Amino acid sequence: MGLTDNEILELHELLDDLVENNLAGERLRRLEEWVVESEAARRRYVRFMDLSASLRHYAEECFAEEDDEEGEKLIPYESEPQGLLRFFRSVAAVAAVVALVFVGFKSYQRSQNMPEGFASKTADRSEGSDFQSPASAWGQLTSAWGVEWASDSELRPNRGDSLRDTPMKLETGLAQIELRHGTTVVIEGPADFKLMSPNEVYLNKGKLRAIVPPAAAGFAVDMAKGKVTDLGTEFGLHVWENGTAEIYVYVGKVLYEGKDRDAERAFAELDAGQSVFVDETGELSWIDMPSEPFVGAAGLAYRSMEEAQRRYAAWVALSEELATDKRSALYFTFDDHRSWARALRDDARNKKKLEDGAIVGCKWIEGRWPGKGALRFPGANDRVRIKLREKLKSTTLVAWIRLDRLRKEFNPIVHLAATKKGAVSWGIDGRGRILLRTGYRENPGRENSSFVEYASPIVFRSSQFGQWVHLATTFDPKQGKVAHYLDGRPFSREAMRKKIPVLTLDGGELGNANAESKVASDGHSLSGAIDEFLVFRESLDAEEIRKLYEIGRPFSLPRLDRLP
Repeated sequence: MGLTDNEILELHELLDDLVENNLAGERLRRLEEWVVESEAARRRYVRFMDLSASLRHYAEECFAEEDDEEGEKLIPYESEPQGLLRFFRSVAAVAAVVALVFVGFKSYQRSQNMPEGFASKTADRSEGSDFQSPASAWGQLTSAWGVEWASDSELRPNRGDSLRDTPMKLETGLAQIELRHGTTVVIEGPADFKLMSPNEVYLNKGKLRAIVPPAAAGFAVDMAKGKVTDLGTEFGLHVWENGTAEIYVYVGKVLYEGKDRDAERAFAELDAGQSVFVDETGELSWIDMPSEPFVGAAGLAYRSMEEAQRRYAAWVALSEELATDKRSALYFTFDDHRSWARALRDDARNKKKLEDGAIVGCKWIEGRWPGKGALRFPGANDRVRIKLREKLKSTTLVAWIRLDRLRKEFNPIVHLAATKKGAVSWGIDGRGRILLRTGYRENPGRENSSFVEYASPIVFRSSQFGQWVHLATTFDPKQGKVAHYLDGRPFSREAMRKKIPVLTLDGGELGNANAESKVASDGHSLSGAIDEFLVFRESLDAEEIRKLYEIGRPFSLPRLDRLP
């Protein structure tokens, strides 16, 4: 028998403590007995420990590089492992790295939620959205792994989107939906389904696992040959294109009702551990186990966490390249921070003097991966003051941002008032367009200084709120072009309308465009968060920007088609 979601959660909590050398007594004996008695637990144990060992090797390499730079010797961890740990030496030496990745399912699940205050800002969503407002929704897509929606799917939601009765077709991947009455379902592609009510789903094809708490009693899944209704349970259902199906009960019991209610086997109650096959005629036959396992919420969380770890490791390698790239003028990774830190570290190590930013007000939050940092700008006065002495003839601005809502006037990523010749301001305007503003007045220092703007078509709509988005803008005097990029793809290109010899960001600010001499305006600050920010000395090409996105994107974002 497979493991329930609660058992998977408990198992991984025990394994977390094991690799951190925090497991003893009854909890250690519980894990030892579990691994001995359960094949499913043994498989997860081996998989978990293999991943931990890989992290150990990766961490040792990172620590070794740091110690070489500082001229210090890393002292190895000498204590002998106990019990199950005898197979994995030195794991505790990298507890910090393991904790970064295996932050626990509770922390991971928090990272899947919408940002703080988002629910109260739904009135700011743009009109005409294909997605339902939370007030009218029957469910919400709360997590996803490897998701690719079919091109003919009537709805292709992103994580966090509200759902109602629009049909959806999932080609591949896992999608977790939380229904309004409290049921959680994990659907595995290929699947064809739709919500029928706040506590009912129609599954035409695909695999579904449902976790039904007492408050959601009566949850039902309709299919071609019948209906499955919970009687206080956790169950799995697999429906094929010809209408045949398999049902398996993990906890509690379910009621199966066939379409032909006069048939002898029109009704059947299944208890925990029981499984049935429904043939093309609707006839039932008892089977020992389903032909394939059903992935639940805990399994989805673990897969997503594994993918996040792989992506994080790839991004760390890329960030090291960027830190030493001669073209990097300013680089804020927002990584390896402390919650109390009031300095934003400049990681561009190719220059004689680093230029750390000064944090004013902003709050440290979790970024694109569990354990990674980002800065949120909740107040009208929140900002990061930056210093970049270098003047730039050409540049590429790159950032990962998350908008909680769209302010009506300006949503700055970085801003320097146009009172300086060549001053740069970059962000999202009130219409949802990427905007680059450059000052050109010959007599700087005046309030009425002139500037020229380069704006993309509308980028931000309601579907982007609460999502991490990758933005890039290139300023290329040689080609005479300004180009805007969204999630690694060219979004617009415009000819330069004014010759500006050099650009400057010296004395600029992240996340705020309020002048110090004026009362702070809610309309001139960023309502959202920044995870990464780069300023290059050159205009990057499309493939380089695509690489920054592909390696840096969080696991939950959909794959991109190839660039034309």
